[in-house]
Amino acid sequence: MPKRAAAGSPRAWLGYYRWTANRPPRELLLQTMNHIDWEGGAGRARSAIDLGFGAGNDTLELLRRGWRVLAIDGQKVAAKFLERRVPNQWRPRLTTLVAPMEGLTLPQADLVYASFSLPFCDPAQFPALWSNIRKAVRPGGHFAGQLFGDQDEWAGKRPLSFHSRRQIDACTRGWRVELLRETVEEGRSYEAGKHWHFFDLLLEKPRA
Repeated sequence: MPKRAAAGSPRAWLGYYRWTANRPPRELLLQTMNHIDWEGGAGRARSAIDLGFGAGNDTLELLRRGWRVLAIDGQKVAAKFLERRVPNQWRPRLTTLVAPMEGLTLPQADLVYASFSLPFCDPAQFPALWSNIRKAVRPGGHFAGQLFGDQDEWAGKRPLSFHSRRQIDACTRGWRVELLRETVEEGRSYEAGKHWHFFDLLLEKPRA
């Protein structure tokens, strides 16, 4: 049996993308789409940023629904993996960018979507990233994604961003909170079983 690739290597990321490629779109994304369509946003061209798109499952769902998508990930292998999956007729509405999330200046968008990617931000740079996300979302637009809670198994073991409930409340200040759902459960990661603690967020930026 071949040895598992070193964590964080392109080979390891490719293994993760293959492991997740058949997963359906995240429930939070579908809930976000239903919420936006209910608000009357379905009849016009809409733009989304998929921050940390990974295997691209949710990017593909956004494209399927007619969105223009800027898909950003720090791994070149992610962009190559996604581009092989995109039907030709959707390609004009997709832009991929390989870049770390830290230090990005994001363009204006109707939706910034970050499925389990923001916790991988350098904790020292998370406030600046969150500020950039706030600025990027147009008035009346949305943020949807997850943040790790401080009871997560990886807290204190990995240099990731974790948030207490009080810190989550601070992050959502100034937004209209459409969903704030806390989950604590036993599950698994790509590597092994895992105790998860995370918050699903669906936030709307108020119109001026």
